[in-house]
Amino acid sequence: GFFDSLFGSVADNYSNLEYPLTEEKIKQLVTQARISSLTAGEENLVERAIADRRRGDGKISLRQIYEVVRSLKYNHKISEADFRGLMKIFNEYFRRFGK
Repeated sequence: GFFDSLFGSVADNYSNLEYPLTEEKIKQLVTQARISSLTAGEENLVERAIADRRRGDGKISLRQIYEVVRSLKYNHKISEADFRGLMKIFNEYFRRFGK
């Protein structure tokens, strides 16, 4: 429907290419984001959700991260500001792989 096309176009901005991302690296990135509105509990929730979304080989794409973080925002587990901050950090991290 309407929202699918709306969100679909946003999701298309994120690459489907999968890169290895360890749980340690996920924690480091989420913590490094230093998003003041993210509580320790929310940080753990985000870290766990992203880690769980990875494939068996520990790889994940930026689009998969976007879907996970957007879902947390949509379900009111994190705020819009948290969502934007997290996507900025993961975007910057994944951009290094794309070179």
